[in-house]
Amino acid sequence: MSRITARAAAMQMIYEKLSGGQGGEETLQMVYDELRQDGVPGVESVGKKEPNLEDRAYITRVLEGVLEKRYLIDKKIENASQGWTLDRMPMVDLTIMRLAVWEMMFEEEVPGNVSIAEALELTERYSDPDDKKFVNGVLGTILRQLEPQE
Repeated sequence: MSRITARAAAMQMIYEKLSGGQGGEETLQMVYDELRQDGVPGVESVGKKEPNLEDRAYITRVLEGVLEKRYLIDKKIENASQGWTLDRMPMVDLTIMRLAVWEMMFEEEVPGNVSIAEALELTERYSDPDDKKFVNGVLGTILRQLEPQE
């Protein structure tokens, strides 16, 4: 399975958990059923024993990481969004940005520009494609802030 598929699943799990849902194994299977119906690449072969252990570990790491570091992540997003409060942002966009910011801050093997590119793909698939510009701007600002100054 591709990492974009695992990201899509993680994003939906975060969204559900922050919306008051359970976000457990049943949710994960439901998410994969929806991804299959949506034709997301890499999910068509997912069976009862999948997602594989690596993808499950990533999804769990992201879900727990975003929930644990949400306050810090939200501060970065709010500071980078120039005049936008979190409650004015579409929940899907905010969830996608939370996932990407968590990756940029805590997932060392994923380059920041990859996190942004994947976030833009998720935004195009699950949100208003016009929101890509906003998401890109916020995430680009955060990435620049996180990069070591030379």
